[in-house]
Amino acid sequence: MRAGLLLLFALFQPLLAVKEHDFKKCHQSGFCKRARELAGRASVAGTSWHSPYSIDSSSLAFSSSDASFTARVKSELYPDVKFELRVSILKDGVARIQMDEVDGLRKRYNEASSWSLVSDPELKAASEVKWKDMGSSTGRKAIFDGVELRVGFSPLHISLFRDGRQEVLLNGRGLLHMEHFRTKPSAAPPEDNSQDAQIVLEDPPSTAKPTAWFEGETEESYWEETFGSWTDSKPKGSCTCYRSTHPLIYLS
Repeated sequence: MRAGLLLLFALFQPLLAVKEHDFKKCHQSGFCKRARELAGRASVAGTSWHSPYSIDSSSLAFSSSDASFTARVKSELYPDVKFELRVSILKDGVARIQMDEVDGLRKRYNEASSWSLVSDPELKAASEVKWKDMGSSTGRKAIFDGVELRVGFSPLHISLFRDGRQEVLLNGRGLLHMEHFRTKPSAAPPEDNSQDAQIVLEDPPSTAKPTAWFEGETEESYWEETFGSWTDSKPKGSCTCYRSTHPLIYLS
């Protein structure tokens, strides 16, 4: 019995030696902290909360050869930033959902499939999927292999039903946030404290941030963040959290 306890202690000892301070917790990661605070604001807002993303139904473009379509996505937060949604149905019955910024300041890294997959997934032929309106131009749905994929336009949400039962819901709580590339604001010019400087009295500029209801008042770790003795610079902005992969979701 004693020998068994000693053996168990020897096995678990390395686990007890883990240095917790070497690993980030959520409050020490800008991306995680922003996401949790966003969820907190949604919880406080309750039923008044809504997703700022919607699909421009006039931009729907269906492929004539395979089971896919693209559409422009509008952001209430940043009307001038262009996003695109792509919905593809693969031969193995999986729905592939991709969303990315279009014609932005930079392009995200999107080459992971070239070194992680033997070959690109094949799409179903257009004739294998039935696309139908969801009524009053509120969305589209795809029916294939006993599956129904529903794409709602305003707000943007995507759900997958199998045998009439919902299995997956994307953006159901309105927490989807696509962080786009942006330019770092320039530092304010130094004040002129000379006696000859003309003093002009103006109303103080408004500090209200129009996107604060969704993103918060402060830019949490947008351009750099420090953990321990290391400082991670983010010259391309907060969305570099996606630098290793292309934002996509597989619904199966």
